[in-house]
Amino acid sequence: MTKTYNDIDAVTRLLEEKERDLELAARIGQSLLKKNKTLSERNTVLEEQVEHIREEVSQLRHDLSMKEELLQFYTSAAEESDGESASTTPIRRNDSSFMVPNYLPLDSLQKKLFDLEEENIVLRSEANHLETETISYEEKEQQLVNDCVEELRDANIQISTIAEELAKKTEDASRQQEEITHLLSQIVDLQKKAKSYALENEELTQHLGAAKDAQRALTAELRELEDKYAECMEMLREAQEELKNFRNKTLPLSTPRRFHSLGLFPMILLNALLYRFLRLHDILNPFKNHNKAYYFCGFTNATIQLNK
Repeated sequence: MTKTYNDIDAVTRLLEEKERDLELAARIGQSLLKKNKTLSERNTVLEEQVEHIREEVSQLRHDLSMKEELLQFYTSAAEESDGESASTTPIRRNDSSFMVPNYLPLDSLQKKLFDLEEENIVLRSEANHLETETISYEEKEQQLVNDCVEELRDANIQISTIAEELAKKTEDASRQQEEITHLLSQIVDLQKKAKSYALENEELTQHLGAAKDAQRALTAELRELEDKYAECMEMLREAQEELKNFRNKTLPLSTPRRFHSLGLFPMILLNALLYRFLRLHDILNPFKNHNKAYYFCGFTNATIQLNK
């Protein structure tokens, strides 16, 4: 019984450990799913940022191309203006009314050209910078995607491993539940047997107590009969002595008689007492026949002595 209870305690502890392992696996799976969700959201945000940067780069490239076209237009216009001024008749130095209209548009165009060139340089620098940032973001995005894919692969492997362990532990738990059910049925059977044995033991204890009481009563009766037997033997001895003396006095020369009135009563009493004694002795000691024979031999000798 103790071993069975110990086995049940061990199985209970093992089931508790299995439940804790299952809870840990579930928490790990939930944390991996949360991490996967966080990485997916982060990847989505980065993709949106990269898309926004790409749109800005496209817009800047479009602006740059427009400005380059405008710059080319102004450059071609300036070149045409220079060609026309070179092909016309030379103007006199003191004729200021013709000098201002001819050179003022050229200076303005050259200034605009210079400004556009500087702006073009700035835009190219910004475009290069944005392109560099775009490449950097694309590399980061690719690295992040690779990391996410790697983490997802690891998470899927861990989830598969945890699922296999969970299935194995579920199978172990089911098998252990069957063992627990079998052990509980054995415990119920053992408890029934223990109860029946306890009732039988109680009944046997009652029988044993009754037998001991009967043995004590019979032992007391046996002792009483032994005392009476000893008293009867003493009376028999005294009667034999008296009978012997009486015979010697009254009939010294006559034929001895087989029976006498003085010895008849003690012999009958002795016979009854000895019968009760032997019967009681047989009840208490059924296998000790040599004692019975001893007492019977004593009774026979006493009878022979009475007949002398």
